[in-house]
This record gives sequence, C-alpha cells and structure tokens, in this order.
Amino acid sequence: MVLEGVLTYLAGRRELEVEASTVRELVERLREFPKLYQRVRGRGDGLSPDIYIAVNDVDIRLLSGLDTQLREGDVVLILAYIHGG
Repeated sequence: MVLEGVLTYLAGRRELEVEASTVRELVERLREFPKLYQRVRGRGDGLSPDIYIAVNDVDIRLLSGLDTQLREGDVVLILAYIHGG
C-alpha cells in the first residue's frame, strides 16, 4: 500500500505491506496505526469524505467500493484530498 501526503506522516512511512482480501479488510488492518486509521475512517462505517483509494490506479468507487477484492501484487494508493477555498 502506498500513502501520500499527511497520511505518510501519520503512518511514519510512505509504503506499508498489508495482507487483506478486500479494501475494507485492508482499512481495518490500519488499526495498527491509530492516528492513520482515525484519519482514514473518520466517523461512521465508511471512509472520511476526503479520502481517495485506488487499486492498481482505479478508483474503488468505479469498482466495488470497500468490498473491492484484492489479489497478491495489487497496489493500493490512499490519499487525502486537499481542498482549496
């Protein structure tokens, strides 16, 4: 998994090796990094509204969302959008 921006700071590194069969499971495994997990999950059952996740460069919203299946070798990118005003 590759993290960008503030998420790298919260995890203490840019890349993490995480074994999971779905994106949802991958996100739950981030509990090992409490600040990162809180930032990605936010409140409720979904993701924080400004979190973007892609699997092999495809937005999970175009796939099966958090239920997107993962295979060995998949690259998951997680980033927080930057909002301007």
